[in-house]
Amino acid sequence: MKTSKRKGGYLLFSIYILIHGCSSPTSEISPNLALIRGDINGAIIKSGRNRLVVYGDPAHVLSGAEMVLCTHARRDVIWAGRSLVRNGAKAIVPSGEAGLFTRVDSCWNDFSSSRYHDYNQQSTKWPTEPLNVYRRVRGGDSIQWHGIPIRVIDSKGYTRGAVTYMIHIDGMDVAFVGDLIYGDGQILDIYSMQDHIQEVNVRGYHGYAARIADLINSLEKIAVLEPDILVPVRGPVIEEPDEAIGKLISRLRQLYENYLSVNAFRWYTGQEKHDIMAARVLPVDMPVDWMPFAETGVNPHWLVHHLNSKLIISGDGAGFLIDCGVQGVFNDMMKVEEKFPCSHIEGMFITHYHDDHTDYVNGIREKYDCPVYVTPELEDILKHPQAYRLPAMTSTPIEGLVRVPDASIISWKEFTFTFYYLPGQTLYHDAMLVEKKDGEKILLVGDSFSPTGLDDYCLLNRNFIQPGMGYLYCLDMIRNLPGDCWIVNQHIEPPFKFTEEQLDFMTAKLHERKTLMHELFPWDEPNYGIDERWARMYPYGQTIQPGESATVSVVILNHSDRTNEYTIRPVPGPDGLTVLPEQIVIKVPPKGEGRADFMLQASDDASPGIRVQTVDIGFNGWNLHEWCESIIEVQVPS
Repeated sequence: MKTSKRKGGYLLFSIYILIHGCSSPTSEISPNLALIRGDINGAIIKSGRNRLVVYGDPAHVLSGAEMVLCTHARRDVIWAGRSLVRNGAKAIVPSGEAGLFTRVDSCWNDFSSSRYHDYNQQSTKWPTEPLNVYRRVRGGDSIQWHGIPIRVIDSKGYTRGAVTYMIHIDGMDVAFVGDLIYGDGQILDIYSMQDHIQEVNVRGYHGYAARIADLINSLEKIAVLEPDILVPVRGPVIEEPDEAIGKLISRLRQLYENYLSVNAFRWYTGQEKHDIMAARVLPVDMPVDWMPFAETGVNPHWLVHHLNSKLIISGDGAGFLIDCGVQGVFNDMMKVEEKFPCSHIEGMFITHYHDDHTDYVNGIREKYDCPVYVTPELEDILKHPQAYRLPAMTSTPIEGLVRVPDASIISWKEFTFTFYYLPGQTLYHDAMLVEKKDGEKILLVGDSFSPTGLDDYCLLNRNFIQPGMGYLYCLDMIRNLPGDCWIVNQHIEPPFKFTEEQLDFMTAKLHERKTLMHELFPWDEPNYGIDERWARMYPYGQTIQPGESATVSVVILNHSDRTNEYTIRPVPGPDGLTVLPEQIVIKVPPKGEGRADFMLQASDDASPGIRVQTVDIGFNGWNLHEWCESIIEVQVPS
């Protein structure tokens, strides 16, 4: 790192004041550079009487500015610049994300339908109202503002098209990096980096924090430029850029190696693709500690594997079906007696809510008039899919479900079925233990395990890392299976078994992962950094007519180890809608869920169309603006 007088006592004192607090919301870093402290950071660049602002004015101390520089299109950031742009400031935005600033209505209109069967899996913290854009910039562009040079550097990673602004001011090179880094080598979350991996034809659903590779590349580009300080949009000013960048890169690499080592996706794609995925992030001297493949076996004669469903056939020819989400399975089950040694379907079990396991359940139930079993944890999402925003959602509600509490047992023919809640691949996931009278045993785990490990490749499925939750809970359950029990995945034909050593290996990797995440995230509990839906609006989507009212709730999962008080404020804005009350404060116990109910009122003259309602959430020193959303469609009766 370069050294100069610019790193002297004046700068260090100014940064100390910024980090440790003072009564004023602004802190001067140099004669012509000041930081605005608020719920996010803002920066003021001065040239005579002219003012340029980076990020925005989170403390509302400015009456106006000539220009606002936006690094990325996150609504929880750009709120701070809106009033300045409304008052005439020229907004500069990254070209790669300009459509999110300008095409707001069409983006949300498209998403309101495409959110079902969604395998792209991008965070939805997009703007909900357009910003008047003056100029679009990309890496390599430069801006001259009253004699002050501003360089634009592409810095994708946290978002797909973010940029960094390198500004030379008062003899310093200052990098405004957005959400690329937080504090001393941390980052706000990794779920925002879920994406496809083009080199190996992996779609976004399977791309666990795939933009880590881009983020590391962006950090390395910025480090080469030797900035004197980094000013992120959140957290403290970073006065030792090389050290902080090095820590973040190291932590991200350790986390990604940990993930790859027990990744179930390796069974489906093969080792070569995973070696390529590893090489995108890890240096050559950092090998992956791959878990050995589990032992595989042969299905019992009474279990039929068909695409991604399983059919249990009893000795008298009756069938019991597990999942039905693809056309091929449905077609064959509608004429099951022609395709299999099975006369009819007498019952069904659903392992999880994903569309490829549920889309055709209603058709089977209607034809055979059979019960469909689920645990309480799955019931609501299957009956009301429109109320959730999660990956691979079906758009078809499933009615007539038979609710069976965890560990419930039923007898069917020569079999005993035990139903379990199994929050593995998703938070909303079940399992079923099948025991035949002659002693054969299998555990149907849906998509939660493969012979190479854990199906946690999609962060937005909500996979928690906490004893008694998520995969740690699932591994404890696997350990307690009756002897000689095989594990059965819906997509995989052969059953498999883990050794005690493999179970220990996966458990140790998850505990190690949590430790790594404690260092990586600024939250008091790392699950906030992997669970986008810790705060969610329910229902996520609903319709309302002019003059009608409805309830919209905010559901908070407190991942912390202490009781937290959450302040929830609906953001005014959607035309023709009012949300009351203006604020609700709830206390949520550790690891528990709390709920705040608001009344949504449509005006008598509300026009038809899509509205997006957001809420601000405050807790533990965090004030998160427009943090989660609900889609409301106003429908005018014909």
